[in-house]
Amino acid sequence: MALMGAQKTRTTHWFRQHRGELPSISVLLAITALWVVGAINGIGFLAEASSPMMMLTGLYVGLAVVAISIIIATLAINDLIRRHSRPRTPQ
Repeated sequence: MALMGAQKTRTTHWFRQHRGELPSISVLLAITALWVVGAINGIGFLAEASSPMMMLTGLYVGLAVVAISIIIATLAINDLIRRHSRPRTPQ
C-alpha cells in the first residue's frame, strides 16, 4: 500500500513541475489521434464517394486538415523544445 502512495506523489510532483508543457503534449496526442482516425476513415470515405466532385472535395478537405495539423504539431514541438533547452535554475 505504501508504494501506491509514493507513485501518486511522484505523478503529482511531475504535473506540478511540467504544468506549462501539458497543453503542447495534449495537442500532440490529439493530432496523433486525428491522423490515426483520419487514415482509417478517410480511405473509406474516398472509396464510397458517389461522384467525382464529392471525391475531389474530400481530398481538398483532407489536404487542408493535414496542412493545418502539421503546422500545429510543429508549433507544439517547438514549444516543448524551447522549454527543455532553457537552462534550469536549481530550486
